[in-house]
Amino acid sequence: MEMIKLTGVNKIYRTDEIETQALENVNLSVEKGDFLSIMGPSGCGKSTLLNIMGLLDTPTSGTVEIAGTDTTGMKDKQLAAFRNHNLGFVFQSFHLINTLNVIDNVELPLLYRKISAKERHRLAEEVLAKVGMTHRMRHMPTQLSGGQCQRVAIARAIIGNPEIILADEPTGNLDSKMGAEVMQILQQLNQDDGRTIVMVTHNEDQAKLTKRIVKFFDGRQIS
Repeated sequence: MEMIKLTGVNKIYRTDEIETQALENVNLSVEKGDFLSIMGPSGCGKSTLLNIMGLLDTPTSGTVEIAGTDTTGMKDKQLAAFRNHNLGFVFQSFHLINTLNVIDNVELPLLYRKISAKERHRLAEEVLAKVGMTHRMRHMPTQLSGGQCQRVAIARAIIGNPEIILADEPTGNLDSKMGAEVMQILQQLNQDDGRTIVMVTHNEDQAKLTKRIVKFFDGRQIS
């Protein structure tokens, strides 16, 4: 089953003076259970592509299907609900809220669902155990290392049980040891839980740990 299908996707950014083509005629399918790396030089359209896959941005033309659903024409409220149930996001800079402790950060995606506080807490403890962070659940993000912050961010990404995880340079701010630990968690989520993962990375060694590599250059898919 195709979990992500992009057909003829173009993305053009326009200002009064200039037109920039960020993506050009991208046709890409990601099957259920795949672990795909997207590689290419800075400015080649990798993050734009991931944002379109994650329904955070819309293509200028072309179609985006997620888990068999054509998202063309969805309103903002529909997109937000669809993202909340189907997609988990992991960012390079973690995007944790520093005024909330670890477990409250992890519970955030469930606040948009009709789930009791007790159940939210149970699920948060469950995913924190999966990433080895239950001993830190009362700590604030500022009390954690970069690798620990990314573990918390992964827990937050999977608490809603999405089938698809989109990771934008998830090890970019980490040293090699912490980066290897985060990659190990992502591999486990892919192999043990069967989650489909798309990861943007500059790290060739980490890309080789995934099942497939797609390379981009100047907005075009070249391999």
